[in-house]
Amino acid sequence: MNSDTYPASAKIKRWAAPAVAVMAIGAVVLTGCSSETKSDEPTGSAPPTSEGPRSGDAPKVDITDAAALLDQASKTTRLTSAVHMELAVDPKFKGLPVEDLNADVVVDPDPAAKGDGKFRLTDEYTEAEFVIVGGTLYIKESGKTEWKTSPAGERSYDPSVILSEDKGLANVLTKFKSPKVEGTEERNGVEAVKITGTLDSADFEAIFPTQGPGALKGEHPATAYIAAEAPYNLVELSINTQDGDITLTTSKWDEKVTITKPDGA
Repeated sequence: MNSDTYPASAKIKRWAAPAVAVMAIGAVVLTGCSSETKSDEPTGSAPPTSEGPRSGDAPKVDITDAAALLDQASKTTRLTSAVHMELAVDPKFKGLPVEDLNADVVVDPDPAAKGDGKFRLTDEYTEAEFVIVGGTLYIKESGKTEWKTSPAGERSYDPSVILSEDKGLANVLTKFKSPKVEGTEERNGVEAVKITGTLDSADFEAIFPTQGPGALKGEHPATAYIAAEAPYNLVELSINTQDGDITLTTSKWDEKVTITKPDGA
């Protein structure tokens, strides 16, 4: 396969440490990551265990049991090979170098992502498109025609890390403390179970790498919305801070996505 093309398929990848961080918009850097091979399990709709296939025979989970539901959602997320993500950050919260972001993320055959977002330059925001493919990130600022790349910087935000087995959403779901079911409601068009609890900043640092004066420390209130039916996909995760919420929404789980190097780049 051409190294510039990354379709989501049946094979799942296990993540390793970032291989290269590329593309800065001023102080904002997005990073690409490398991966190592996971088992060649077929994908389907839901996994009975974290190591098993997403077969159509997901175990039924009592949706009034917060711990069991979080556990199954973690297992499902761990086996997800592609997802669409939307990140929204309250403008008052300055601990992340991004205000909003939309991206498609895949992990097969290697981690890759494409999308657009609004990134902060000091107190300013810049809208840009980006593509991470083949270990390189390409960026095109709004109103510009040229795709650029840049050396790694000190501060980074990597949208692809959400599907990392070790650092991503699957890991975060296992870290909820004192989880409690708060009923069900529709989120992003999906009937979902609302679970509240707390998360330590160390456990969500990889997906929300807060920094500077706005860096989060210690435990914070958190809310997860998990689909009320198998395979119990994570629909939304939010962290509450004194300056507003950080909210990550996912959809289009395991839908095929092809990510290629931008034309002319």
